[in-house]
Amino acid sequence: MKKTISERIYELTGKLSIDYFNNTGSGGEIKFAIFDYEPQNELRIRREIEKISKNNTTIKVFDLYEMMNEVIKEESYFDNILEMETEFPKDVMLSQVFQPLLALEQEENPIIRKFKERVVDDGESIVLIVGVGKAYPIIRSHTVLNNLHSVFRNNPVVMLYPGTYENETLRLFDRLDDDNYYRAFNLVKRSK
Repeated sequence: MKKTISERIYELTGKLSIDYFNNTGSGGEIKFAIFDYEPQNELRIRREIEKISKNNTTIKVFDLYEMMNEVIKEESYFDNILEMETEFPKDVMLSQVFQPLLALEQEENPIIRKFKERVVDDGESIVLIVGVGKAYPIIRSHTVLNNLHSVFRNNPVVMLYPGTYENETLRLFDRLDDDNYYRAFNLVKRSK
Protein backbone atom coordinates (compact mmCIF):
# COMPACT_ATOMS: atom_id res chain seq x y z
CA MET A 1 0.00 0.00 0.00
CA LYS A 2 1.30 3.42 -0.98
CA LYS A 3 2.03 6.00 1.71
CA THR A 4 0.58 9.47 1.35
CA ILE A 5 2.91 12.44 1.00
CA SER A 6 1.81 13.57 4.47
CA GLU A 7 2.82 10.20 5.97
CA ARG A 8 6.16 10.32 4.19
CA ILE A 9 6.89 13.90 5.30
CA TYR A 10 6.05 12.95 8.89
CA GLU A 11 8.45 10.01 8.65
CA LEU A 12 11.12 12.21 7.04
CA THR A 13 10.84 14.73 9.87
CA GLY A 14 11.51 11.98 12.42
CA LYS A 15 14.57 10.73 10.55
CA LEU A 16 16.26 14.11 10.12
CA SER A 17 18.33 13.81 13.25
CA ILE A 18 21.96 13.06 13.92
CA ASP A 19 20.91 10.24 16.27
CA TYR A 20 18.93 8.53 13.51
CA PHE A 21 21.90 8.50 11.15
CA ASN A 22 24.32 7.42 13.87
CA ASN A 23 22.07 4.47 14.74
CA THR A 24 21.25 3.20 11.25
CA GLY A 25 24.05 0.66 11.37
CA SER A 26 25.95 2.03 8.40
CA GLY A 27 29.13 0.24 9.53
CA GLY A 28 31.46 3.08 8.59
CA GLU A 29 29.74 3.72 5.26
CA ILE A 30 29.00 7.25 4.19
CA LYS A 31 25.62 8.51 5.36
CA PHE A 32 24.01 9.54 2.07
CA ALA A 33 20.27 9.27 1.64
CA ILE A 34 17.67 10.29 -0.91
CA PHE A 35 14.09 11.30 -0.20
CA ASP A 36 12.31 10.91 -3.51
CA TYR A 37 8.85 12.32 -4.11
CA GLU A 38 6.35 12.80 -6.88
CA PRO A 39 7.23 15.98 -8.81
CA GLN A 40 3.72 17.41 -8.38
CA ASN A 41 4.48 17.66 -4.64
CA GLU A 42 7.39 20.06 -5.18
CA LEU A 43 5.75 23.15 -3.67
CA ARG A 44 4.48 21.20 -0.68
CA ILE A 45 7.95 19.75 -0.09
CA ARG A 46 9.50 23.24 -0.25
CA ARG A 47 7.07 24.54 2.39
CA GLU A 48 7.60 21.53 4.65
CA ILE A 49 11.39 21.71 4.40
CA GLU A 50 11.28 25.37 5.32
CA LYS A 51 9.29 24.50 8.47
CA ILE A 52 11.43 21.48 9.33
CA SER A 53 14.72 23.36 8.94
CA LYS A 54 13.51 26.30 11.07
CA ASN A 55 12.82 23.90 13.94
CA ASN A 56 16.00 21.84 13.54
CA THR A 57 19.23 23.81 13.73
CA THR A 58 21.35 20.79 12.78
CA ILE A 59 19.90 20.92 9.25
CA LYS A 60 21.90 22.95 6.75
CA VAL A 61 19.88 23.50 3.56
CA PHE A 62 21.66 23.86 0.22
CA ASP A 63 19.60 24.86 -2.81
CA LEU A 64 21.49 23.78 -5.94
CA TYR A 65 19.72 26.32 -8.12
CA GLU A 66 20.52 29.20 -5.76
CA MET A 67 24.13 28.03 -5.46
CA MET A 68 24.44 27.92 -9.24
CA ASN A 69 23.13 31.49 -9.51
CA GLU A 70 25.55 32.64 -6.80
CA VAL A 71 28.50 31.22 -8.72
CA ILE A 72 27.36 32.83 -11.96
CA LYS A 73 26.95 36.21 -10.25
CA GLU A 74 30.26 35.93 -8.37
CA GLU A 75 32.03 35.27 -11.67
CA SER A 76 30.23 38.32 -13.17
CA TYR A 77 28.59 36.25 -15.92
CA PHE A 78 24.94 36.73 -15.00
CA ASP A 79 24.09 39.53 -17.44
CA ASN A 80 26.14 37.91 -20.20
CA ILE A 81 24.31 34.62 -19.75
CA LEU A 82 20.91 36.30 -19.89
CA GLU A 83 21.92 37.91 -23.17
CA MET A 84 23.45 34.72 -24.59
CA GLU A 85 20.35 32.66 -23.78
CA THR A 86 18.41 34.60 -26.41
CA GLU A 87 21.08 34.01 -29.06
CA PHE A 88 22.28 30.43 -28.58
CA PRO A 89 20.54 27.05 -28.35
CA LYS A 90 20.29 25.35 -24.96
CA ASP A 91 22.76 22.58 -25.80
CA VAL A 92 25.41 25.17 -26.74
CA MET A 93 24.76 27.10 -23.53
CA LEU A 94 25.07 23.92 -21.50
CA SER A 95 28.28 22.63 -23.10
CA GLN A 96 30.05 25.91 -23.83
CA VAL A 97 29.00 28.14 -20.93
CA PHE A 98 27.59 26.32 -17.91
CA GLN A 99 29.76 23.21 -17.88
CA PRO A 100 33.07 25.10 -18.10
CA LEU A 101 31.92 27.78 -15.65
CA LEU A 102 30.68 25.37 -12.99
CA ALA A 103 33.17 22.55 -13.77
CA LEU A 104 30.93 20.03 -12.00
CA GLU A 105 32.80 17.03 -13.36
CA GLN A 106 35.91 18.18 -11.51
CA GLU A 107 36.30 17.39 -7.83
CA GLU A 108 37.24 20.97 -6.94
CA ASN A 109 34.41 22.97 -8.44
CA PRO A 110 32.66 26.13 -7.19
CA ILE A 111 29.46 24.34 -6.14
CA ILE A 112 31.32 21.78 -4.01
CA ARG A 113 33.50 24.56 -2.60
CA LYS A 114 30.32 26.28 -1.35
CA PHE A 115 29.37 23.15 0.58
CA LYS A 116 32.84 23.07 2.18
CA GLU A 117 32.70 26.76 3.10
CA ARG A 118 29.26 26.62 4.70
CA VAL A 119 29.40 23.57 6.94
CA VAL A 120 32.14 21.80 8.85
CA ASP A 121 32.21 18.01 8.45
CA ASP A 122 32.10 17.35 12.18
CA GLY A 123 29.16 14.93 12.33
CA GLU A 124 27.00 17.60 13.96
CA SER A 125 25.05 18.77 10.90
CA ILE A 126 22.70 17.25 8.36
CA VAL A 127 23.34 18.48 4.84
CA LEU A 128 19.99 18.78 3.08
CA ILE A 129 20.12 19.30 -0.69
CA VAL A 130 17.12 20.85 -2.43
CA GLY A 131 16.58 22.56 -5.80
CA VAL A 132 17.50 19.47 -7.85
CA GLY A 133 14.69 19.97 -10.36
CA LYS A 134 15.26 23.71 -10.68
CA ALA A 135 18.97 23.22 -11.41
CA TYR A 136 18.51 20.51 -14.04
CA PRO A 137 20.06 20.04 -16.64
CA ILE A 138 22.89 22.36 -15.64
CA ILE A 139 23.57 20.57 -12.36
CA ARG A 140 23.11 16.81 -12.30
CA SER A 141 22.28 15.30 -8.93
CA HIS A 142 24.47 12.21 -9.25
CA THR A 143 27.49 14.40 -10.08
CA VAL A 144 26.96 16.48 -6.95
CA LEU A 145 26.53 13.39 -4.77
CA ASN A 146 29.63 11.73 -6.21
CA ASN A 147 31.72 14.85 -5.55
CA LEU A 148 30.40 15.22 -1.99
CA HIS A 149 31.85 11.85 -0.94
CA SER A 150 35.21 13.46 -0.33
CA VAL A 151 33.66 16.44 1.48
CA PHE A 152 31.26 14.79 3.94
CA ARG A 153 32.41 11.66 5.68
CA ASN A 154 30.85 12.50 9.05
CA ASN A 155 27.82 14.64 8.27
CA PRO A 156 24.79 12.87 6.83
CA VAL A 157 23.73 14.10 3.38
CA VAL A 158 20.09 13.95 2.31
CA MET A 159 19.01 14.90 -1.20
CA LEU A 160 15.36 15.73 -1.83
CA TYR A 161 14.65 14.35 -5.26
CA PRO A 162 11.63 15.23 -7.45
CA GLY A 163 11.29 11.86 -9.12
CA THR A 164 12.06 8.26 -8.28
CA TYR A 165 15.08 6.63 -6.69
CA GLU A 166 14.67 2.92 -7.08
CA ASN A 167 17.09 0.05 -7.60
CA GLU A 168 19.99 2.51 -7.48
CA THR A 169 18.53 4.47 -10.42
CA LEU A 170 17.60 8.14 -10.34
CA ARG A 171 14.65 9.08 -12.56
CA LEU A 172 14.15 12.84 -12.49
CA PHE A 173 10.54 14.03 -12.75
CA ASP A 174 9.65 10.33 -13.18
CA ARG A 175 10.57 10.82 -16.85
CA LEU A 176 14.29 11.40 -17.29
CA ASP A 177 16.92 8.83 -16.45
CA ASP A 178 19.51 10.83 -14.57
CA ASP A 179 22.05 8.12 -13.82
CA ASN A 180 22.69 5.24 -11.50
CA TYR A 181 23.75 6.11 -8.00
CA TYR A 182 24.45 3.21 -5.69
CA ARG A 183 25.84 4.81 -2.56
CA ALA A 184 22.66 6.32 -1.07
CA PHE A 185 19.78 4.62 0.62
CA ASN A 186 16.15 5.57 0.17
CA LEU A 187 15.33 7.44 3.38
CA VAL A 188 11.55 6.98 3.33
CA LYS A 189 10.06 4.32 1.11
CA ARG A 190 6.88 5.11 -0.81
CA SER A 191 5.02 1.99 0.25
CA LYS A 192 4.14 0.58 3.64
